[in-house]
Amino acid sequence: MHLIKNIIEIKPYKLLLEFTNGEIRSVDLEQRIMKRSQSPDSKYKDLIDKEYFSSVKLHPEWETIYWENGIDFCPDVLYMEGEPVN
Repeated sequence: MHLIKNIIEIKPYKLLLEFTNGEIRSVDLEQRIMKRSQSPDSKYKDLIDKEYFSSVKLHPEWETIYWENGIDFCPDVLYMEGEPVN
Protein backbone atom coordinates (compact mmCIF):
# COMPACT_ATOMS: atom_id res chain seq x y z
CA MET A 1 0.00 0.00 0.00
CA HIS A 2 1.22 3.47 -0.88
CA LEU A 3 0.68 5.96 1.92
CA ILE A 4 1.12 9.72 1.90
CA LYS A 5 3.88 11.26 3.98
CA ASN A 6 3.52 14.93 3.05
CA ILE A 7 1.52 17.44 1.01
CA ILE A 8 4.26 19.43 -0.72
CA GLU A 9 2.21 21.80 -2.84
CA ILE A 10 -1.44 22.69 -3.39
CA LYS A 11 -2.71 24.24 -6.62
CA PRO A 12 -6.29 24.45 -7.89
CA TYR A 13 -7.39 20.79 -8.13
CA LYS A 14 -3.77 19.58 -8.16
CA LEU A 15 -1.60 18.27 -5.37
CA LEU A 16 2.07 17.45 -5.16
CA LEU A 17 2.33 14.55 -2.73
CA GLU A 18 5.24 12.73 -1.13
CA PHE A 19 4.56 9.06 -0.51
CA THR A 20 6.11 6.90 2.21
CA ASN A 21 8.24 5.09 -0.37
CA GLY A 22 9.99 8.41 -1.09
CA GLU A 23 8.31 9.07 -4.43
CA ILE A 24 6.81 12.46 -5.23
CA ARG A 25 3.79 12.49 -7.52
CA SER A 26 1.62 15.20 -9.01
CA VAL A 27 -2.07 14.34 -8.77
CA ASP A 28 -4.71 16.18 -10.80
CA LEU A 29 -8.13 15.72 -9.20
CA GLU A 30 -10.13 18.11 -11.40
CA GLN A 31 -11.94 15.52 -13.54
CA ARG A 32 -12.73 13.33 -10.55
CA ILE A 33 -14.11 16.28 -8.58
CA MET A 34 -16.19 17.61 -11.46
CA LYS A 35 -17.62 14.17 -12.23
CA ARG A 36 -18.50 13.41 -8.62
CA SER A 37 -20.00 16.85 -7.98
CA GLN A 38 -22.87 16.29 -10.46
CA SER A 39 -25.27 14.98 -7.82
CA PRO A 40 -27.25 17.73 -6.04
CA ASP A 41 -26.27 16.45 -2.58
CA SER A 42 -22.61 15.73 -3.40
CA LYS A 43 -20.02 16.97 -0.94
CA TYR A 44 -17.60 17.12 -3.87
CA LYS A 45 -19.26 20.43 -4.83
CA ASP A 46 -17.37 21.95 -1.89
CA LEU A 47 -14.07 21.04 -3.58
CA ILE A 48 -14.93 23.07 -6.68
CA ASP A 49 -14.30 26.16 -4.55
CA LYS A 50 -10.54 26.59 -4.98
CA GLU A 51 -10.15 28.11 -1.53
CA TYR A 52 -11.89 25.14 0.06
CA PHE A 53 -9.88 22.72 -2.07
CA SER A 54 -6.71 24.30 -0.70
CA SER A 55 -7.83 23.49 2.85
CA VAL A 56 -6.82 19.86 2.25
CA LYS A 57 -5.05 18.20 5.17
CA LEU A 58 -2.96 15.12 5.77
CA HIS A 59 -4.54 12.67 8.19
CA PRO A 60 -1.70 11.43 10.43
CA GLU A 61 -3.28 8.05 11.21
CA TRP A 62 -4.73 7.20 7.79
CA GLU A 63 -1.75 8.69 5.93
CA THR A 64 -3.95 10.15 3.23
CA ILE A 65 -5.52 13.49 2.35
CA TYR A 66 -8.91 14.70 3.56
CA TRP A 67 -11.17 17.71 3.87
CA GLU A 68 -13.28 18.78 6.84
CA ASN A 69 -16.51 17.89 4.97
CA GLY A 70 -15.54 14.21 5.20
CA ILE A 71 -14.11 13.64 1.73
CA ASP A 72 -10.91 11.63 1.54
CA PHE A 73 -9.13 9.63 -1.14
CA CYS A 74 -7.50 6.23 -1.06
CA PRO A 75 -3.75 6.82 -1.11
CA ASP A 76 -3.24 3.90 -3.52
CA VAL A 77 -5.61 5.55 -6.02
CA LEU A 78 -3.76 8.85 -5.67
CA TYR A 79 -0.46 7.06 -6.22
CA MET A 80 -1.69 5.23 -9.33
CA GLU A 81 -3.26 8.36 -10.85
CA GLY A 82 -0.32 10.57 -9.97
CA GLU A 83 2.49 11.44 -12.36
CA PRO A 84 6.02 10.87 -10.99
CA VAL A 85 8.04 14.05 -10.40
CA ASN A 86 11.82 14.04 -10.40
